[in-house]
Amino acid sequence: MASLLAFSSSASGPPPKPSPSHTAPPPPPASSSARASRFRLLLARAAARRDPEPPPQAESEKKSIAVRTGELFLGLSALFIRAGRGTAPVDEVERREGVLWEQRPEDVEAERQRREVATASPGFSFSAAGLLFPYHLGVAQCLLDKGYITERTPLAGSSAGAIICAVIASGNTMQEALQVTKILAEDCRSKGTAFRLGAVLKDVLEKFLPDDLHIRCNGRIRVAITQLSWRPRGLLVDQFDSKEDVINAIITSSFIPGYLAPRPATLFRNRLCVDGGLTLFMPPTSASETVRICAFPAGRLGLQGIGISPDCNPENRATPRQLFNWALEPAEDEVLDKLYELGYQDAAVWAEQNSPESTVKIEQLGTD
Repeated sequence: MASLLAFSSSASGPPPKPSPSHTAPPPPPASSSARASRFRLLLARAAARRDPEPPPQAESEKKSIAVRTGELFLGLSALFIRAGRGTAPVDEVERREGVLWEQRPEDVEAERQRREVATASPGFSFSAAGLLFPYHLGVAQCLLDKGYITERTPLAGSSAGAIICAVIASGNTMQEALQVTKILAEDCRSKGTAFRLGAVLKDVLEKFLPDDLHIRCNGRIRVAITQLSWRPRGLLVDQFDSKEDVINAIITSSFIPGYLAPRPATLFRNRLCVDGGLTLFMPPTSASETVRICAFPAGRLGLQGIGISPDCNPENRATPRQLFNWALEPAEDEVLDKLYELGYQDAAVWAEQNSPESTVKIEQLGTD
């Protein structure tokens, strides 16, 4: 009671003279009030730290949207793969009803003439990979170094796989392509990936690839695209009118809705289309046999018959979660270099079991 009376009198009159009994710490009500004030101060400081920084939060949200969109699309692709799409032998894939051949009448005769001299060597098919593109560059460099890929080797690809096919056909080196990839990655890291990657990629391809790209690619590379109809259908494009036509096919093959651009689909030759990986994750080449190359662990996707993948070196590979994250958001330059090295190493493991002398050969097959 004495302490309560003292607190009450201090509010209405002069403070009492100090006494030994009043040298104790402030009474409980004052202590509770101080704790509440400190709590409010902490809240105010936390709010002050949050409020001036909306741009980083907005960027974080933008990136999370990109990742969620990409993961959803990769999930759909995985469902198609597990249902059996894209895993059949080449001869079955070519006859499958769901695959359309984008060959115009003027290309039919050229195709007939090309088939007069066919290759008995295998072709190489590169999977969809997103921003794991350096992995494919490393694989391609190893296959070029060891003589598996020549100027006549048939190639096919979807999304990032289509890009590597164009790079190989262009005559540019894989190291040059890796440096350009780092420029693209830096642009995306500093300015964002979602909704703008398509425009950045198109600009990079226009500057990097040669003007006669279509001549180099015609009949040699196949670009996989998914045409939207009442059900998704695979579309294989192997004839091009110009460099721009090749680049448009590549952009379409890479078009993840809401990721490359803020729209649900894109137009290619008056068809509504999206990423080719949805229906043709590793499309067939024009060769009698196709070696399939997957930038993701094939076993985790339920894929069989894959020649080159991170499964070739399971002790050296990154985790599946890391790979999926790097496929959708640009990694740092040192990671891009590491992906290139891993691709080269995985291809080297495959090469140890498949000598170029027994694999690469050309023969005349006739016209029928």
